[in-house]
Amino acid sequence: NPDIRLKNVDLDKLMFKFENFGQDHLVSEQLHGKLTGRLYGQIHMHADLIPIINDSEIHLDVEVTKGRLENYGPMLYLADFFKDKNLSKVLFDTLSNHIDITKGITSIPKMLINSSLGFIEISGKQDMDFNFEYFLRVPLKLITKAGMSKLLGKKTDEIDTEKEDEIATLDPNKKVRFINIKMSGNTDNYKITLAKEKKK
Repeated sequence: NPDIRLKNVDLDKLMFKFENFGQDHLVSEQLHGKLTGRLYGQIHMHADLIPIINDSEIHLDVEVTKGRLENYGPMLYLADFFKDKNLSKVLFDTLSNHIDITKGITSIPKMLINSSLGFIEISGKQDMDFNFEYFLRVPLKLITKAGMSKLLGKKTDEIDTEKEDEIATLDPNKKVRFINIKMSGNTDNYKITLAKEKKK
């Protein structure tokens, strides 16, 4: 029954010590930044103290600052939508949310992220077999740019993977038109459609 509180911890070191929390997509090679937050719940463990995620209930109150995602699968799937952005290196200022992991299902409530892709809202869930369902709300103008790039024949491999795009911040005083995107499937077979998350 842990209750761990963290302040300004280097994610690279934390993920190594905790064996990546049993989730391959939360590895130090992909997620970087400084973490402040709390981890609590009921965690069953093997004799060697490795967590049995499928038989545990974990709650995370997290805030990651000065963060970046590198070569993160779900972001790379969106290459056709963000042709003029570097999806291999996504920078964000602050990521703050409450995340639940129950019986191997990770649930992510809706959150707004100011990132180098633009400001996007994201929510969704994923299981331990990497089956996922994510919902994104993205400014329409970003999709239009990407569509234009596609029409002009600009290939994804022309993007400089060392390039760092600037972080875009949502201005509450400006009117912004959004488009709703649903990503579902797994790492081998996925689809991206236009759809809103159903209200619970």
